[in-house]
Amino acid sequence: MPLLRGIVMRSKLKLAHKRVLAQACSLAACCAGFSAAAKTGLVAPFMFCHGCPLASVACPIGALQHFAAARRFPFLLLGMLGLAFLLLGRAACGWLCPFGAFQDLLAWLSGRKAGERPVGTSCSRLDAWGRQGKAAILFGTLLSAYLLAETTFCWFCPVGALFAAIPYRLAMPSARVGVFFYVHLAVLAAVALWAIHTPRAWCRYLCPLGALAGQANRASLLAMALDEQACTRCHACLRACPMGILELQAIGGPECVLCGFCVETCPTGALRFVFRS
Repeated sequence: MPLLRGIVMRSKLKLAHKRVLAQACSLAACCAGFSAAAKTGLVAPFMFCHGCPLASVACPIGALQHFAAARRFPFLLLGMLGLAFLLLGRAACGWLCPFGAFQDLLAWLSGRKAGERPVGTSCSRLDAWGRQGKAAILFGTLLSAYLLAETTFCWFCPVGALFAAIPYRLAMPSARVGVFFYVHLAVLAAVALWAIHTPRAWCRYLCPLGALAGQANRASLLAMALDEQACTRCHACLRACPMGILELQAIGGPECVLCGFCVETCPTGALRFVFRS
């Protein structure tokens, strides 16, 4: 634990640079199999559950659907997800998820800067209801997979469009594509436009995996700590939050992806990453 704490906390790299580096390394590692697409016809294994339906390295939601469709309990998959979430919580969303990085890139390209969002301008009640969409989609996804024996979420998933359908088309331009290829593109375009207007819109309201990971934030090893005495209630952290968190007490909670934007922005150093003992 001291070694891990030293690596994470004492690096001379700025937190933003660490996050971008982690996202870039994650994307490179996950998409390392892209070069084999021309030979195998599969963009595998990352975010392409059709390539290896029961593989734990495939898209977790796709794999969970396959288990539900087969009426089997995913002991190994849930164990691996549980271990990852209990170690990192939703930091995996903030630091490792390539679709999260894609949304961060869109926000950056659109010219958004930390501190631009006024606190309290969104309808908190409507926003709270909207954030339940993740759990509803997760429940509906698994229920439909169980009842229909189909991976219905994969028919519309924008993550699969960006990291599977489009690379597959680029790798094999002569291959035929069906109507769902264009459905994927339409959904991806809609989510991308939404993410430009609302940073991390997919993570806030729609990602079913985020619904699972968010609950782990309550007990994960990696956590966020607020020094109440150092905090001046300037709300710079809330204005910088890409997840649109509206209350100080919610930082580090189920909706927090532990990205560290708030840590970077806090003028008094009242926020920091900690490891629970």
